[in-house]
Amino acid sequence: MSDYTIIKLSKENFDVLIPLMKNCFGQDVNINYFQWKYIDNPTGEFVGFIATSDSNEVAAYYGAIPELYSIDGVETIIYQSCDTMTHSDHRRKGLFNKLATHCYDYLKEAGELFVIGFGGAQSTPGFIKMGWSDLFTIRYYFYPKLFSKFSSKSNENEFQTLNNFDSIQSAILSSNNTTKIHSHKSLEIFKWRLSNPKFEYKVITLKGEAPNSYLCYYIEGNKVIIFDYSVKNQQTGKKLFKYLKSILKNSNHQGIIAFCQESSSFSKGLKNYGFISNPFKKGPLSPKIPFILYSTEEKMDKYKDASLWNISSFDHDSM
Repeated sequence: MSDYTIIKLSKENFDVLIPLMKNCFGQDVNINYFQWKYIDNPTGEFVGFIATSDSNEVAAYYGAIPELYSIDGVETIIYQSCDTMTHSDHRRKGLFNKLATHCYDYLKEAGELFVIGFGGAQSTPGFIKMGWSDLFTIRYYFYPKLFSKFSSKSNENEFQTLNNFDSIQSAILSSNNTTKIHSHKSLEIFKWRLSNPKFEYKVITLKGEAPNSYLCYYIEGNKVIIFDYSVKNQQTGKKLFKYLKSILKNSNHQGIIAFCQESSSFSKGLKNYGFISNPFKKGPLSPKIPFILYSTEEKMDKYKDASLWNISSFDHDSM
């Protein structure tokens, strides 16, 4: 069996992650992606560790990125566990546990052991064994193309696409503040999130209205993905979502997809605009994603109530 060496990853070595991303997720990314995600983040730089084999192969990676949250009105850094990867040639060697432990020990020493994650079918059992807490469920909400046949046409002259987001700064900041714990969406953080080189985001608003409503989306394959939204009232929301439904109706896209916490303000809004979810264990968009937390026992007990949180696509590192 190979011996592995654990090394803290530096920005000069991001190239070693490229083959891991391809092997584990089938994704083709370049250095710019890691520069954006791990270094350009306004909240701070990442913490990550790699395992190298005795033949100097990079076998696995585990890391986390800092994110700014508001907890009872206090700005607090919470780390998101992301890009957990073990190459297919090096699995079942306990590398996930070793790397994760190094990361948690590092954060604990710095007094910053407060980590969240979006669990996967394979990774969640491992996290739970390590002491993580499963707080609540994130799920997909969608609007199938079939539904668009019955939607009325949107008047495109009512809308404008924004390239400068300064005018909607207050709407961005207040878009998710209906709970005690939510990501702090400063204008700087919003701009950083939308500079993700993997996607081309678009932000639309209504013309002639106060800048307190917006809808942000991107196209991935044959799907329209809702990244973020905030509406001042249901009437404005219906108009903005009608715009997306018109895109769906007049294209080859198969549906509109959103991703958020069950029973949150986001999910309730989506249901009002005609979105549905798959109630079964199988079929399209059926997976329920566990939202998990790892911290001190005190914090894990204090923040375990789902009603304290408001989590959506904006908060997921890869959307």
